[in-house]
Parts: sequence; structure tokens; C-alpha cells
Amino acid sequence: MPYYSEPFTFNFNTSLIAVDSGVVDVDCNTLYDAIKLAQWSEEGIIYERIGKGSGLDDLGPGVQVGITVELLGSWQLLFPTGNYIARIAGGNLVGGPGGDPVAYSAGVQTLLIQSANSTVVSTSGSIPTATQIADTVLKRSTSNVEASGTGDTLSLKSLYGMIAQGVHNTQVNGSKLVITKSDDSTTLGERTITTDATALPITGLDSD
Repeated sequence: MPYYSEPFTFNFNTSLIAVDSGVVDVDCNTLYDAIKLAQWSEEGIIYERIGKGSGLDDLGPGVQVGITVELLGSWQLLFPTGNYIARIAGGNLVGGPGGDPVAYSAGVQTLLIQSANSTVVSTSGSIPTATQIADTVLKRSTSNVEASGTGDTLSLKSLYGMIAQGVHNTQVNGSKLVITKSDDSTTLGERTITTDATALPITGLDSD
């Protein structure tokens, strides 16, 4: 008889830990807590151990060494089939047959976010989903990008630069097209203009 500890169903006959439908983010601490409950359940106690964990040593107030969860024997984590990205974070998940702790699910791309020297900081809230990450990136303003010290030097030849050419102030200066930063005055870069007196003039752009 399977053992259920939200959002996991432990099937002792198949050695699979099925993740509930709709759950795309798995936290290693939550998984390990569920494993311990399953191992000590009425059904699980007659079987070999499902997994073991290490880490979680205290480094200070609210900070611990990250957990490593090792699935033993042929145990694997199984996500429902579908067309989505599943993430496993909050520690390291290892083990499983052939060193693969995640069973194959048609259409599912699994991201194992591992760390050789991870820490866990106690915070409130949940792991952001792929949609939330995408929305955060798309809504990020170019002024915030300019203020950040992360990444390469600001340049027209970048994703930021491409966006800047579409939304920032742009002026013609002789044979140059001058693109500014988000303040609409500081020059970000220039592009050379090639003209043809016989070409038809452009009077507007519209989105069809």
C-alpha cells in the first residue's frame, strides 16, 4: 500500500516517489522530511531504507549547511508526464539507479539545482516558479540593469542594448544614430547611418 505525505506518494513496490500533479518545484528539505515519515510508516518499516540525508549543520542564526538527500537502492523521484520544466532545489538530490535520482517522465525537463558547497538561509515564501522568473525578467527596467554591477559592460551588442535601441531616446547626429541610456541623455552607443537619396522615405511603423 502506498504512503502519502503531501506532495509525495511513496510506492514501495515500484520504488518510485510520485510528485502530485501540478507541483513543479520540489524542495530537498521537504522531500527528506517526507522520506523519514514514509520509512517509519506501517508499510515502510518492513522495507529497506528509502534515502538518507546529510548536512544542515548550523552556521549561525538562520543559516545552515545545505542538505544532501541520497535516494538508496532503486528509489527515484517521478514527476507526472506533461510539457513543463520541473525544478529540484534547496539542497542536493543524489543517488538512484545508475546515479539518476529522477525517473523519466515524457515531456518533462527536470532541473537539478545542485551545489558543491550550499547553504540554506531561513526565509519565508516559496521557490519561484519558471513563470515567475520569466515575468520578473521581462518586467525588469533598463535603469535597474544599468545600476547593477553584475555582468559585462553595458553595450549595444547585448540583449539590454537591443532593448535600449527600441525604447530609449535616439537621435540622428550627422551620419550617426545616437542611442542613449535610460536617462535619455547619456550616450550608450552609436550606429553608422547609410543613406540613399533615391530610396522611399519611411513615414511610420505599425504592428500588423
